[in-house]
Amino acid sequence: MNWILILVVAIIFSFNSTASAEERIPTISVSGEGVVEVAPDRATISLGVVNRDKDAAKVQADNSRIANNIIKAVTSLGIDKKNIRTGNYSFHQFYRQDNNRRIADGYEANNTVTVIVDDLNLVGKIIDAALANGANNVDSLEFGVRNKNNLQNDAIRLAVRDARAKAEVVAAELGKKIVGVLSVSVNSGYISAPRANKMMMEEMATADSATPIEAGMLNCSASVHVEFEISR
Repeated sequence: MNWILILVVAIIFSFNSTASAEERIPTISVSGEGVVEVAPDRATISLGVVNRDKDAAKVQADNSRIANNIIKAVTSLGIDKKNIRTGNYSFHQFYRQDNNRRIADGYEANNTVTVIVDDLNLVGKIIDAALANGANNVDSLEFGVRNKNNLQNDAIRLAVRDARAKAEVVAAELGKKIVGVLSVSVNSGYISAPRANKMMMEEMATADSATPIEAGMLNCSASVHVEFEISR
């Protein structure tokens, strides 16, 4: 009798498990997008000096002197030294071609000074001051925001609301209601910032008048994918 009882219990358990597995939860799966537009409140400028000479020591000394002059000019505009750093430094021998021969022809030093500024009214003045004090290479100008987390969180909130609104439209058309959330995946906010490339910066640097700077606006976007449970 004990074996018969065990067999009956096993059959009942198997039947219930199969029934549960076959009972699917009705869901709506949607994607949501969120975009926040905001004015930038920070700029990162890369300024540099590239120089060549036959004498290696002279190349290094001249490059160092000019780089220090650039830093002094920038700090005189009220930029804290903690916001100024060496972005890149390289020193190497360069060559010229002569009848398919590679001949040593001197040395080159490249020193890039990166400046972070929160007063965007100073961007043009910083570029002009650097050029006036020996900078001959303006690599880039990139705008951004100081508090990225808040901006990214706002974009995610908008994406979630967008997903919920879409799901509610679908559920209403089906005569259903949203009763829960089964899963959520988030693509963190991505900030698309205005950026002046090297060619644009060189055109600014050769302009006769003061360097014009328009920061424009930047966008922070985020996306989510949500699976909602709906009523039966």
